[in-house]
Formats: sequence, C-alpha cells, structure tokens
Amino acid sequence: MTTTYMIAGGGTGGHIFPALAIGQALRDEVPDARILFVGTHYGMETSLIPDAGERLLTLPIRGLLGKSLLKKAAMIWRIPASFLLSLLYLMRFRPKVVIGVGGYASAPLLWTAAMLRIPTLIQEQNAYPGLANRLCAKVAQLACLGFEEAGAHLACATVVTGNPVRRDFAAGKPWSRKRPLLLVLGGSQGARALNQHLPAVLQRVIQPDMNLEVVHQCGRKFVAEVEALYRDAPFPVRVVSFIEDLSQLMDDVRLVVCRSGASTIGELKLVRVPAVLIPFPAATHDHQTFNAKSLVALGAAELVPEAALDDLEPLLQSLLGDPAKLQDMVSAYPQNQPNSAERVAHLVLQLQQRRPVQDILKEQQAHVS
Repeated sequence: MTTTYMIAGGGTGGHIFPALAIGQALRDEVPDARILFVGTHYGMETSLIPDAGERLLTLPIRGLLGKSLLKKAAMIWRIPASFLLSLLYLMRFRPKVVIGVGGYASAPLLWTAAMLRIPTLIQEQNAYPGLANRLCAKVAQLACLGFEEAGAHLACATVVTGNPVRRDFAAGKPWSRKRPLLLVLGGSQGARALNQHLPAVLQRVIQPDMNLEVVHQCGRKFVAEVEALYRDAPFPVRVVSFIEDLSQLMDDVRLVVCRSGASTIGELKLVRVPAVLIPFPAATHDHQTFNAKSLVALGAAELVPEAALDDLEPLLQSLLGDPAKLQDMVSAYPQNQPNSAERVAHLVLQLQQRRPVQDILKEQQAHVS
C-alpha cells in the first residue's frame, strides 16, 4: 500500500532543494513512499520539481506583500481558492504527514492539514524565518531548523537538524589549489550586484599565471548583460543562467564568490570549498548575514557586505595569491556533517506514528547529549 507524504513550498531554489532532499530521504526510509510536491504556478518549482522526476501539484496563491492596493484586490481571490484546492488535494491523496519548507504555497496546505488533524512539520532554512514559516508555525507540531536562532521566532516546538542538502554534494572530491574554476554564484535567480560588479573586478584580479576560468551564474534575465561585461576578459568565461549540476561543478572550484542563502551554506559545508560571501542585504531581517557568519566563525569563509564591495578586489587578490590561506579555509570546515535530510525524515516518521511531540523532543535531546 502506498504511503503518501506532501511537501509544500517553493519560489526559489533555497526552498526547493531542501524539499527534494527530504523527499529523497523519505523514500530511503519508506520503500512504498509517494512524495507529492505542492507549489505555485510561477516559482522555480515549475521546472526544478519536474526536472527531478517528481510530481508537482500547484496552488494559485501569490504573495501580496509590496503590491499596490489595486493589485491586492485583484489577487485576493487566490487565497480562498488555494485553501479550497488544498482541501481537495488532502482529501484525494490522504497524506500521512504534510511538510512545509517555506514559500507561499506552504501556508494554505499546512493550515488545512492541521484543521484535518494531519500531522504537520516545517523545515526552516534560515537564521530568521520567512513569513510563510512564521505563519505555519502557529499550527505545525514541529519545526526542523537549519540555524538554532530561528527557534526564537517560531511558535512551535523546534529541533536543530541542519539544512537538508541533496546527497550528491556529499560525494565530492578533496579540494586542490590547482582546481581551474572561480565560481560566481548569485543564488537560483542570480544577483544583480554580483552581476554588475564582479566582471570588472575579476578582470583586474585574475592573472594569467593563476590558470583560472570563471563560471558566472547570473540568472535567466541577465545573461546577455553579463556576457557583454566579460567580452574583453583575458581569461576563459562561461556565463550561465542556472547550474543544474552544481555538485559536480564544485569538484573543479578553487574559490566561490556567492550569496549566503541557507541552502548555499549547507552545500558549502559538504563540498568544503573556500568562499567569499556577499549577503543579500534586502533579505528579511538580514538573515543572509547571520547565515554567512556561521561559516566566517569557523574560518571557512570571508564576508563582504554588499555596501562594501570596494573591499572585494583586494580581498580576492589576497586569497588567490595565497593558496595556503585557501587550504586553511578548507581545513576549517567541519569534517563530518550530519545527514540533515535523514534527520528530518526520521522526525516525519515519528509524527506519522502520532508520537507526542514532547516524547520526540526528549529523544532528540538524549541523542544530542
């Protein structure tokens, strides 16, 4: 008999990739598991979920924050419609547990599941939770945290599990100072500040004897613009909208310059590549800076605020000219990372068995101690 789980959320890769990792871990634990992903019509889940061979159900909900009053009025119907469609999905597929990973689609499904007394769990990637998870925490039985600090902002029981990362990131090769790539990674949708600033900086910094090629992931909308900025670069450059096989590419990366979304931090901990982190300053409550500081505290990364991008050039010159420093950054990463996706899957199964949350928490505390 098929055992169904529903994982809701999306919008960006930072929500979708943890969702895929959790689904993969659940299948390892439950051979007959059916994993259904629930997202929206417009987020990156519309391509990433089907490309991963998974089934995606969609809700019409869209975010209202920052919209004009007229647009809010035109979109308000999407909220009750999403709750109604969530009810239909839940009645049709009868999941054992509903999991929210952030993003607008998670709220209607989790609230409806809670009303139907279906066990619910959320996974929060960031040091400061997003709006959807803050809302879902009011009805969720348990939250799995990437960063302990997030627990203070969630109205439910919490367990620090780390962020689920696709398992292919754990199979990488040991880092070498002879790796040929410098990677600019702007998150799943690119980063305008990195797109505009990095091409000129790298053309001043990278010298022929460094034997470096640049791969710049810039987001779908910015490919032509970034290609033009690299047109006269004295080194090989690949400008790409999105990197499908990032874990494989990381085997060739000497240094990465990137945003500090929670999924990126989790992936870096597994691939153990030295990083220069430039947090997105408009992230809610500046959570990307909190994320970045977790690696900086280890000594595995350097942090450059977007407002201080003039400091980036001397920093890159220093790092690329000092392979021993890069090796020290690699060595600063934790040697053994827990399998966060497996931990989340284990907690999902505990909720499926209708175990009291307090008993689950006691077991987790005993495991940690």
